[in-house]
Amino acid sequence: MLVSTAIQGSIPAVIIAQTAKFLGRMPLAIKQGASSQPGMEARGALILLGAAILLSQVIGPVHQAIVFGLQRRFQAYLALRLMTGVVALPGLAYFEDSEFRDKLEISNWIGWAPVQSVQTLSGMYNQFAQMVSMAFLAAHFRGWVPALIILAAIPEGIAAWKFESTVGWLRLFNSKHIRKSNYFKDLALKLESAKEMRIFGLKDWTLTRQIDNWMEGMVDVWKKRKRGLLFALGLHVASIGSISFVYLSLLSSTIRGVQSGRPEAMEVFLNASMGATGMLTAVLAVFSSARTIRQNNFFLPTVLKLMDIARDEPRMDLSGTRSAHGLPAKGIRFENVTFSYPGSERKILDGLDLWIPPATSVALVGENGAGKTTLIKLLCRFYDPTSGRITLDGVDLKDFDLDDLRTRLAVIFQDFVHYKLSAKDNIGFGSVEHFDDVELVAEAATRVGVLQTLQELDQGIETPLAKEFDGGTDLSGGQWQRVALARAIMAQIGKDADLLILDEPTASLDVRLEHELYEHFAELSRGRTTLLVSHRFSTVRMAERIIFMEEGKVVEDGPHEVLMSRGGRYADLYDIQASHYRETGVLE
Repeated sequence: MLVSTAIQGSIPAVIIAQTAKFLGRMPLAIKQGASSQPGMEARGALILLGAAILLSQVIGPVHQAIVFGLQRRFQAYLALRLMTGVVALPGLAYFEDSEFRDKLEISNWIGWAPVQSVQTLSGMYNQFAQMVSMAFLAAHFRGWVPALIILAAIPEGIAAWKFESTVGWLRLFNSKHIRKSNYFKDLALKLESAKEMRIFGLKDWTLTRQIDNWMEGMVDVWKKRKRGLLFALGLHVASIGSISFVYLSLLSSTIRGVQSGRPEAMEVFLNASMGATGMLTAVLAVFSSARTIRQNNFFLPTVLKLMDIARDEPRMDLSGTRSAHGLPAKGIRFENVTFSYPGSERKILDGLDLWIPPATSVALVGENGAGKTTLIKLLCRFYDPTSGRITLDGVDLKDFDLDDLRTRLAVIFQDFVHYKLSAKDNIGFGSVEHFDDVELVAEAATRVGVLQTLQELDQGIETPLAKEFDGGTDLSGGQWQRVALARAIMAQIGKDADLLILDEPTASLDVRLEHELYEHFAELSRGRTTLLVSHRFSTVRMAERIIFMEEGKVVEDGPHEVLMSRGGRYADLYDIQASHYRETGVLE
């Protein structure tokens, strides 16, 4: 790219010089003949002029191909590095950090940066080469001409640089407003919100919020831009005065030279005037490119930092190296565990003590906010406890290699992902090493009773589970729940995961389907340590042991029958929830 831009930048100067030489020699060549010295020089200038024009036509497409290739490579590099950096974050703390979310929003702003950055650098090299070559032409008249042109352009360049500095800082500072604006835009555009947007008449409300937040984020930018523009215009007027002095000096000298009978005066004028014009254009273009680079300089460093954030600031202890293979063999223990989410002082877990023996099924129940899902997050090491520790077979979770530890887990979260991919992929992701193994996928789907449903789709298990793709379809809530359960089972049979965690596994199932899952549960949990989180007490009866949590602590512990006989909090809530079903005889 450097070579092609240097050639491109020099060609205009060659064209100007040879055009001036040709025009300057032509009068004498006509008088003295084509074979005379002026005639030969005119012919040589014409040949060089044609060669330069031809080269410009050849080098242009070649240069564009080079720049295009670099753009795409840089774009792929940035996208891959950014994704790699973010997915490498070991926990969830960053994703609940508003400052981090603002930085991610900034990364969206530079979607055009790979293209613009390469184009800008290419253009800047070209302009610099053109500036140097034009300076030689302008110096034909006086050596001070190039220096004066540069000095005349510097104030405007400084003004543009300072302007971009101010605007850049303002955009960074106001990124939170832009992020909110984009959130409201997504509400208007995405399928997930389309139904409620229409049924609740949220169209005008959403549009208003989008506009308000956009204006809030941009109003300061526009004010500063207006002031900067007026300042730049003032400096531009000063630059015009300096440039005018150059051209008046050139014109005056040329007139005197022609009047005194010096034919080369016109050639000098053409070289110097066109060189000065080209040089001024190139200098201003260089400053314009520098201004664009200044724009990127505010955003690219933020994105580049995100690329290495997992390595530089993981917010978790990643020093563990022990293997977790075959665990838990002796059980899991929470020892006086206290936890508050980052940025909050509220204790979600408060001195929690809990022992989970191996190869047993345990249900976690309690009212909303009791800390059940938080306990699961800590066990998955999405966060580390604020105090206390969690051990696996007596070893602190922090001492295990994090990736190896997570291979022992088969988890289905309450807010599991609906991947807009094939049914096979949705299940196979439970064990990504085997997600192309159709037999294993079919086995996982069979265990939760969803295989027949998937095979009846238009393309079988290869059917995309999203209507926006050709041949795609969507599933009901209960069917999606079974697909998610199959994904967890895939982790069991594909990775031999020993700890099965089910967070609200029957939330989208009706009573009949819940009963079917109940019949499958013993098989799903056989020989595995199983944690079941649910608000439906009919579901938790599946477990061998029930833990009732309240305000981040264990308040009751035992099998269903024992807890019911005690008449405590569990029994009270079970009776309240079961009262409706008893009237219909469902729970009898």
